[in-house]
Amino acid sequence: PSFDGFFNPKMAGDLLLCSVLSYRLTAFVLKSFARARSIIFVEDKHINDAQNTLIQQQENDGCFRSTGSLFNNNLKRGADDKTILSTYITIALLEVPLPPTHPVVRNALVCLEKVTEAKEIHIYLWALLAYAFALAGKEEKRQEMLDSLLKVAVEDEDGSIHWERSRKRKQRSDFPHSLRGTSVEVELTSYVLLALLTKNTSLSPEEFKTAVAIVKWLTKQQNSNGRYFSTQATVVALQALSQYETLTYSKDGIYATVTLSSGDAVLTKFHVESKNSLLLQCQDLPYVPGNYKAEVTGCIFLQTALKYNVPLEQEDAPFRLDVHTVPETCTGNQAHVTFDIAMNVSYTGQRLVSNMVIVQIKMLSGYVPVKSSVKKLERLGQIQKSEVNINHVLLYLNEVRNTSQTFSFTVEQETPIQGLKPAFVKVYDYYETGEFATAKYTAPCSTGKA
Repeated sequence: PSFDGFFNPKMAGDLLLCSVLSYRLTAFVLKSFARARSIIFVEDKHINDAQNTLIQQQENDGCFRSTGSLFNNNLKRGADDKTILSTYITIALLEVPLPPTHPVVRNALVCLEKVTEAKEIHIYLWALLAYAFALAGKEEKRQEMLDSLLKVAVEDEDGSIHWERSRKRKQRSDFPHSLRGTSVEVELTSYVLLALLTKNTSLSPEEFKTAVAIVKWLTKQQNSNGRYFSTQATVVALQALSQYETLTYSKDGIYATVTLSSGDAVLTKFHVESKNSLLLQCQDLPYVPGNYKAEVTGCIFLQTALKYNVPLEQEDAPFRLDVHTVPETCTGNQAHVTFDIAMNVSYTGQRLVSNMVIVQIKMLSGYVPVKSSVKKLERLGQIQKSEVNINHVLLYLNEVRNTSQTFSFTVEQETPIQGLKPAFVKVYDYYETGEFATAKYTAPCSTGKA
């Protein structure tokens, strides 16, 4: 099984995943299987094995044992791995669903209630606890967590609201339309929405107003493919939005129209009804820049997507990245057709260690990676996972410290290209994509190097 990012479990049995990340993934897989079995066939054995694996980690105080460390260390300020993992597992067991009276769940809730007595709680943990107590029907605790969260909510000019950490990456002043959130902010805000919507009684008008404002922010963060910043953020956000859709669905049916025009010309008219409400309808905008008008009747989600390239900003890069070819200069005919790309990566940011890191290597025009040389990095344990495509290679690293990590792989020429341009390598934090560094390389025998 696999979920957010990667892991390479040593499995002693079905779904026995032995690290904090793996237990967290097991919790996500467990609740996903439990929800999916009403729609598709899922063997009970898989659900039972995953559930029992998690239950076996419970300690006498009701919390769950942890080993290893969380991949996203931005979630750890004010909370240890054990506390966060215990909350994740409790949520998963309640979503199976196990009743709050189940001995394991009852003891887990005792653990979580003790957590709320701490003087300082990380805002991300607040959101998790609020949702856990909501699932357990502990309305007083749910409301206590939500009240604390609402006091620190961030309200935007358009009326949307979200939650964010006290320290987050700096926005680009020259890139005003960039998405404001990150994976952590999306996941955090989604858990608040889930906690708000999970209630035994109907939402009050004020609660519904808050939910609408949260949904407004979440939909703004979604890219044109329907995805968010990471798999994990996408899963939680879509769960929250689906629950909102369920609560706001009208039995009277749906009917909405969107008329899109440019000047006097009508480009298209979308009709949205109950039978096609889940169908994605698109229209290309023929002129950019251009003036367009959308006339809408009814309630509908309308998104415009404009994709363009901007130069990467390198100020205060939290990574050091050096890239060169082997050989570095043209040393014979062989260097024309095959050479190695070598990289040195280290973390220079504010934390002791990075989160999971991805190194993205673009291929030079006419060159392709030798797949066996990339996979060799996995076998040697230099990287945790790789993805090889014709025009780029992705290398996944569990973490990067301030000591340099070095690795290389081979590329070979497939098509000779005249006037070959440099290609770029980018290293970035999987959870904090705004933390990155770039470098470029050229072929040993490219113009000016021969």
